[in-house]
Amino acid sequence: MKLNYKSIQNFAVIAGILLGGVKVNAQDFTIKQAQDFALENFHRSLNAGLDIQKSKRKIWETTAIGLPQVNGSGSYRYAADLEFSFSDDALLAPGNEFMKIFGADNITQGKLEATQLLFDGSYIVGVEAAKTYLKLSENQKVKTNAAVKSDVATSYYLVLVASENINILRNNIGNIDESIRETKALVTQGFLDEIELDQLELLASNMNNSFQDAVQAKDVAQKMLKLNMGIEFTKTVILKDSLQGILDQISIDAMVAEKLDLINNPDIKVLNTQRELLALDLKRYRYERMPTLAAFYQITATAYQLDFKYNDAQWLDAQNLGISLSVPIFSSGMQGAKIKQAKLELTKMDNTVKYFENAIMVSFENAINNLNTKNANYLNAQKSVDIAQRIYDRTVLKHKEGMASSFELTQMKTQLLQSQGGYIGALFDVLNAKAEIDKLQNKL
Repeated sequence: MKLNYKSIQNFAVIAGILLGGVKVNAQDFTIKQAQDFALENFHRSLNAGLDIQKSKRKIWETTAIGLPQVNGSGSYRYAADLEFSFSDDALLAPGNEFMKIFGADNITQGKLEATQLLFDGSYIVGVEAAKTYLKLSENQKVKTNAAVKSDVATSYYLVLVASENINILRNNIGNIDESIRETKALVTQGFLDEIELDQLELLASNMNNSFQDAVQAKDVAQKMLKLNMGIEFTKTVILKDSLQGILDQISIDAMVAEKLDLINNPDIKVLNTQRELLALDLKRYRYERMPTLAAFYQITATAYQLDFKYNDAQWLDAQNLGISLSVPIFSSGMQGAKIKQAKLELTKMDNTVKYFENAIMVSFENAINNLNTKNANYLNAQKSVDIAQRIYDRTVLKHKEGMASSFELTQMKTQLLQSQGGYIGALFDVLNAKAEIDKLQNKL
């Protein structure tokens, strides 16, 4: 097939489009970048941000109650049966217009009213409560973000673990395939029994099954990571960090020496803010015992007609200006009961806060101990892999020299795989233990 310049140029254009599309659909992330992406795109973080905006609107809604209010209204009334009875001649006689007020059966009225709250104790508390509710929404967003970042970290670790497991299995399958080729040659030459080859091929078959399981596990982990990040499933996520690189950044001794920062713990901050709201609720019930004072201004226009004719209506105007005072005097103990209930709720919250403070301190101590244990397991797993690798390497040499059977080689390879799997699991456990401490310390 002969290619001319035009064909090559068209191919380059098409290839550029295809490669460009792949580049657009692929994004690479460090673990921190993945967490930051989730905070801007995952639905729980987005909803927490919307709750903050909603709380800000609630502050203005509450504040507006104490600002001037203007309302207009209109009505039409037909009096089917009047208290007074007048003849039409008397009502229509000059100088008797005022009598229409009593004898008109068509009454139309429009009213414009402005009110201004001058004092209301519960209003003062309400504004303060709205601001505290905004604080609660902000603290809940911090708590939500911590949970989202923790989920992303765990998912990120799972993908790395699955990738590492695939690499280990791929390398081991390559080693076994090499041993199979060598053993097959020896069997062909009559130096080994065919059962030796069957033993290795059985091991290779089992390892290929494990490899397929590992590939599927990675696919599931990647989908979970995308879900927790809030990224489209059609996007390709490339992880820039490595398991070992993340582990190298961890100072186990420094983390173990840390003291619990209980004040900045997200759960405690949310609970303390909820306690503030309950305290304000108690304050509101107490302030409801105080008088309420408001000013008002009204202007009304009323038309009294014997027959309803809009164009012929004569409107009578009236204006009113004044203040209104409402004083609670006696409620048969209802207000006192509300206050006592609010006190009990506040006491319950105090008990809850105290319990969670103790629970978080226990969780922190357990997390520190868990980190120490998982780190010790990880160091032991490293040694186990080194030892298992040395044993396997020596067994391979013996197998080549005919001093070890394929069954022994299979046993040593299985032992190596178990050690490598234990090492990956131990590494994953260390990262999760570290993430749990960071979550309690609000350092994710």
